[in-house]
Amino acid sequence: MGRRAKGDRHKIVSSMPPTAADHVKAEATALGCYIGDYLGWLVTTKVGIPMDPPIGEVREHPDPAPTNDGRARYSAMVPRAAADEVVEMADAVGTTMGDIVAGLVSEHFGVPFTVRVKKKALRARQMAGEAGEQLPMTG
Repeated sequence: MGRRAKGDRHKIVSSMPPTAADHVKAEATALGCYIGDYLGWLVTTKVGIPMDPPIGEVREHPDPAPTNDGRARYSAMVPRAAADEVVEMADAVGTTMGDIVAGLVSEHFGVPFTVRVKKKALRARQMAGEAGEQLPMTG
């Protein structure tokens, strides 16, 4: 038989500060779970959905994939309900789901992190500001 199903999950690739990635790897190692499952649990609890921490017998964990901007990349396997919350958070800020995950992880470990805002979101904010100046409220 195969492994037990873990339910409907969404894969979110996240690029985080290397220090946060080191903490993630250490925590997953201590729990003996997959890194993606650990990140999914961490995100789920950070958005206020109760979930038991993952445990297992995984002994070796891969190093995070490097990125061009010095960050470290891991994939999070986030349960669907929590992923829906992450989507809403990303839309509200104008960033990617991956940056929301990196922000939640960094906040958890006290690692400084700045969320990147998409150019499309910056342009939409600029256009909204211009429209407000062009259409003053009248009494």
